[in-house]
Amino acid sequence: MAKVLRWVLVLFFLAGVLSFSSELSGGVMYSFADKLFYSAEFNTLALVMNAPNTTSGFTVLLATDLEKYYLSLGGIAKYDVKLDFGVIALYGMGGMFVPINDFGFEKITSIVRIGAKYYFGSFSLNSGLFSFYLIDNTKVEGIEFSFGYTF
Repeated sequence: MAKVLRWVLVLFFLAGVLSFSSELSGGVMYSFADKLFYSAEFNTLALVMNAPNTTSGFTVLLATDLEKYYLSLGGIAKYDVKLDFGVIALYGMGGMFVPINDFGFEKITSIVRIGAKYYFGSFSLNSGLFSFYLIDNTKVEGIEFSFGYTF
């Protein structure tokens, strides 16, 4: 019975999330300290229409340097500029950043990302800057590139 209830809850969660505009993307995050992270991101956009061409929502980011895995949960807001050849969106994201391998509530730090996305059809290209702290107060900053799909 508990297994059935768990699957019903998962299905309700997926139906709720997929009823909004969503975006799935993957790419690389290169830090200025010569460290390469691979990332996968899921955004739920258009939860709130704040103003014309402005939306906000939730974001989940999984990043890894192939030794350690990190999870980021936060909010994202973007402003769309519609052009003849597509849409360019300026965005900002902020939230918590936590290691998955050695999880602990005392190890939660922060992450901030800003950048621009170019949408062509259902696909997107992203370029931006990121900054996060590790638990030992090491600040990691760099640039990111990703390719995504909007549905």
